[in-house]
Amino acid sequence: MQPPPQLVRSAEIVTVGTELLLGETLDTNGAWLASRLAARGVDVYWSLRVGDNLARLREALEIGLARSDLVITTGGLGPTEDDLTREAIAAVAGATPQVDPDLAD
Repeated sequence: MQPPPQLVRSAEIVTVGTELLLGETLDTNGAWLASRLAARGVDVYWSLRVGDNLARLREALEIGLARSDLVITTGGLGPTEDDLTREAIAAVAGATPQVDPDLAD
């Protein structure tokens, strides 16, 4: 019996945060993710750092989805106004982000 076909052959990693572009923080998450994907036979052809900017993050996600089987984001999910990953993903998916009051408590 043959193993099932691999559905994810290529991946792209988008790490989010202006602090990454300013050299204030190293992108260790991207390196960790790339090594784990490679160990599972997934080729990472693109890895990108994007600052906390909704338009640029949305563009990065749209381009990534057009050229890769999988796009993984890391960062930009904190409690501050400049953390826009959720909003960018929702925009690309055509959805509206909502806050669940029970989870917020």
